[in-house]
Amino acid sequence: MSAVTIKSVRTVLVRLPLPRPMNGPFGRLEARHNLVVIVETSGGARGLGEVWSNFPPWGCGERKDIVDHLLAGVLTGQTLDDPRRLYREMHRRARLLSLQWGAPGPAHQAIAGTDIAVWDALAREAGKPLRRLLAAPDYQPPDSVPVYASGIGPDDTVERVEAARAAGHRRFKIRIPFSVEVNRRMIREARAAAGDAPLMADGNQALTPEQVDELMPDMEAARLGWLEEPFPVDEVRAYHAFGARGLIPLAWGENARGVEEVQACIESPALVIQPDITKTLGLSEGLEVGKRVVAAGKRLCFHMYGGPLGVYASAELAAAIPGSDWVETDANPNPLYDRLVTRPPEVRDGALILSDRPGLGVDLAAEFDQRQSD
Repeated sequence: MSAVTIKSVRTVLVRLPLPRPMNGPFGRLEARHNLVVIVETSGGARGLGEVWSNFPPWGCGERKDIVDHLLAGVLTGQTLDDPRRLYREMHRRARLLSLQWGAPGPAHQAIAGTDIAVWDALAREAGKPLRRLLAAPDYQPPDSVPVYASGIGPDDTVERVEAARAAGHRRFKIRIPFSVEVNRRMIREARAAAGDAPLMADGNQALTPEQVDELMPDMEAARLGWLEEPFPVDEVRAYHAFGARGLIPLAWGENARGVEEVQACIESPALVIQPDITKTLGLSEGLEVGKRVVAAGKRLCFHMYGGPLGVYASAELAAAIPGSDWVETDANPNPLYDRLVTRPPEVRDGALILSDRPGLGVDLAAEFDQRQSD
């Protein structure tokens, strides 16, 4: 029997309007964008991956073009044997271009999402759920993973917490990139609505050390499980200084590119490490860094604020790593969750239910399956 090869690589770019626009530190979000990579094999399998494409909305086309005009040519005709080899080859071919272009971030994102699609295709060819392909031979991955509801904002804090709880969530995270007064109100409202459930906060890189100090009494009173990326992520000294104080657990890592940058987060005072496999790493390096996080005694909580394919891929990876912790999911009305795939994410008693079907266990909905872009 001849070896299975990659027959084609294509993308589907989706834009679905939000029922209500969201305001944040990076601008007004009026729609959810999603860039899907489809890898088709000579054996008839179709792997799916998600490229991070939240911000800026006008940057989605750039990432799409990287896949269409570079990565598709790298992968087409290749033997589907070792996704790690193909991942390294994509980075090798994109390296000089991304340096000359000054765009390592979009290149990492395009490669990460494509890598997920390659792994999904291999798992479907093997007839295995992705987590069982990724896991060590002597480890039986669970069929669900603990998750938390994320992205809760200032306009409807209590409503969002209550809606997320009704949808099966038991853990909640609010966004606090706003004024101290607004953030203080949100923290108090969220704790009251969450009761004794775990509550976290994300600064979205928008706070100063002085603002964090002003909020500290409220954050301690709310018993925050962690404070995530309070400062711009290139202000490394501020992170080390805050983490060393040990007042509230520090979380970061979603914007770290590649193994070395995630390793620097692991070696920092942060107690929670949050790699994003659609922004960087893919599954090929996400598996490696995830094991490093657990081995270092840190909490491994994969970051994922996008569409359902990224959520499923992150959850399948988390399930494959013994000792992994919570996976992020969106608490807001998200049309991508509802319309993009055949099986929207389902949360029961705080855990995302995984499928026993091969690969990610989900397919694109018919309305997007043959679309090239939107």
